Order: sequence, then C-alpha cells, then structure tokens
Amino acid sequence: MQKYLSLIVYGIVVVLFVAFGVYGCSGYPAQKELALKQAVEEKGYTDVTDDQMDELKDKVNLPTKVEEQITGNAVADWFIPLSYVLVGFAMIAAIVLPLIYTVTQDPKSLVKIAISLGVLVVVFFICYAFADATAVKTPDEEMSAEGAKYIGGVLIMTYVMIAVAFVGAIFGEVSRSFR
Repeated sequence: MQKYLSLIVYGIVVVLFVAFGVYGCSGYPAQKELALKQAVEEKGYTDVTDDQMDELKDKVNLPTKVEEQITGNAVADWFIPLSYVLVGFAMIAAIVLPLIYTVTQDPKSLVKIAISLGVLVVVFFICYAFADATAVKTPDEEMSAEGAKYIGGVLIMTYVMIAVAFVGAIFGEVSRSFR
C-alpha cells in the first residue's frame, strides 16, 4: 500500500511539474515579442505597419541581459506558482497521511491529537485577545482593525510557541542531565 501511495504522490508531482512547465514556457514567446517591439520603438520607429514591424524585429538583436531576463521571467512564471502548489500539496499530505495512518492503526491516539489542536485554538484566542486592533493605513494598502488584530494574534502566538519550544528544549536538556 505504501509503495503505491508513494508512486501516486510522485506521479502527481511529475504531472504538476509538466503542467506548470508548459504554462511557464508558453509565456516566453509573448515576452520576447514585447521586448523586440520595445527595442524597435526605442530605435525611433513608432509609426510602422505590422509588416514593417516584423521586418524590423528580425533586424533587431536583443542584448544578452535582456534575453537572460526574459528567460528568467519565463522560468519564474512557472517555478513560483509550482512551488506554491507543491508546498500546499506537502502540507496537505503531512496532515492527511498521518491521520489516515492513525485512524487505521491506533484510533485511540486521535483523542491526543484533538486535545493538542484544542490547546492550540485556545492559545490562539488568548493571543488574539492581547493583539492590538488599530487599523493600518499606508499609501499603498489599508488594513482594517479586524485584520490587524488577526495578524497581531498570529504573531503573538508565534512568539509564544517559540518561547514554549525554547523553554521545553532547556527543560529537556536539564532534566536529562540529572538522570
């Protein structure tokens, strides 16, 4: 079962890689066409027909840096969304697969998982209560008081979890040294 599951996961990753690769590479010709058109216009040719533009594009050579930038943009256009999808896929797999294993092998341990999640929810709401609810306005963005309070709650919870992990690590090392 585990062998087939890993093959399915690998297959999904390969399909995603190919799909996003085709998507990203499809943008390369349009970006190159736009760069050639801009290069022709920079040479002073503005009022030309489409046929003349095609002839002028054939005569214009793009600088190597521009070619590399277009290639980099085409690659980034598919690697960045692909990485988001793969991270999301990994997060879902990291949550779902252990739950499936737990349900099939040791259903009693689901109570411990539920208690842990409940503790995290309680900690979040405590941190949320301490968060500042001041609306934030910048020249580019505006955040409501509720959004600022939510983000503040998440940040405070992150700090609390880091502190708990740090204290737990120290406590574990000290208690281990006295054994």
